[in-house]
Amino acid sequence: MAEDGICRRCKRLIHIREYIEQYLVKAGVPPKYMKCSFENFKVTGENRQSFGLCKGYVSGPDYTLFIYGNYGVGKTHMAVAITRELLLQGRQVAFTSVPRLLFEIRKSFRAGSEVTEEYYISRYTSYEYLVLDDFGVEKTTEWARQTLDYIIYERDNNLKPMVITSNLSLDEIAEKIDGRISSRLAGMGKVIQLKGSDYRLRRVKPGTRPKGGESERSEDK
Repeated sequence: MAEDGICRRCKRLIHIREYIEQYLVKAGVPPKYMKCSFENFKVTGENRQSFGLCKGYVSGPDYTLFIYGNYGVGKTHMAVAITRELLLQGRQVAFTSVPRLLFEIRKSFRAGSEVTEEYYISRYTSYEYLVLDDFGVEKTTEWARQTLDYIIYERDNNLKPMVITSNLSLDEIAEKIDGRISSRLAGMGKVIQLKGSDYRLRRVKPGTRPKGGESERSEDK
């Protein structure tokens, strides 16, 4: 207990709440999605049940959550909202897209690189929580499949949860990417389909350009 009567953990949580955007940046959340939260997610009749399941996840986040659905239904928004809540609980979270993760690892192959492939892979397997956005949009090379399979395998073995978003169902991942990865993800936790129509297309009227602004930029792939 500190001299002011507030424990160290409580002080840390207060600091996180006051500077949550800095923590989101440090976690890897892109500026476009910095304002995303459960409070400003657009709940509809189609996504109400899925929204409740995702929001309930942060109450006991000891398993992996796989969220899939069509473009523009709010998957990235949901993933960032979960990231925000985990950070507010004092959890260690890394947020990245799969293409960005693979790009970072590829950088280690360049001549003169000061870091190794093992460094990046170790980093992504060791975070308490790993949020992977856009799973399945990457080019499905054998190297990409092996890299993703290894990261998922290591996290599964060490009971480290993930939140994953994808435009593909697990069946489609098995068909287009790798059956081993699909099977492993199916056994790691819950699968949620996020339904709805494309927010980005709905908000753009014919003959107009989308306006800027935080509320409009908060929608996702």
